[in-house]
Amino acid sequence: MIGKGSKLYSIFGMKCPKCQETPLFENKNPYKYDKFFAMPRTCPKCGQRFELEPAFYFGAMYVSYGVSVAYLVSVFVAMLVLYPSFSINEYLAIAIGSLVILGPYLFKLCRAIYINFFVSYDPSAIEDFKEED
Repeated sequence: MIGKGSKLYSIFGMKCPKCQETPLFENKNPYKYDKFFAMPRTCPKCGQRFELEPAFYFGAMYVSYGVSVAYLVSVFVAMLVLYPSFSINEYLAIAIGSLVILGPYLFKLCRAIYINFFVSYDPSAIEDFKEED
């Protein structure tokens, strides 16, 4: 299900969406802030450009908003089921605190989701790129 060739493999592995071989980010650890935003311009294996147009990843903010809302709703439902007598202050502390902690990971995850909207897996991309060289 999450094997190579699926969108989920590319998204959660944060790999090139076209060849699924190379990482999308120069620094794979989202909690190490050295080169946090750095992405290669192109994939070295298949030649896929990672920034399809100027300011391409501004659209990832909309994905981030949707993922954050889904996360906050799921935390609310989980608290409602597991701890029915919670107060709104407890919910806000847990939900916002955990969202801040997950923020760097969600940033990179939403970029990976966004580029996967536009680029599909192509198993022959590596061979085609080698032939062009």
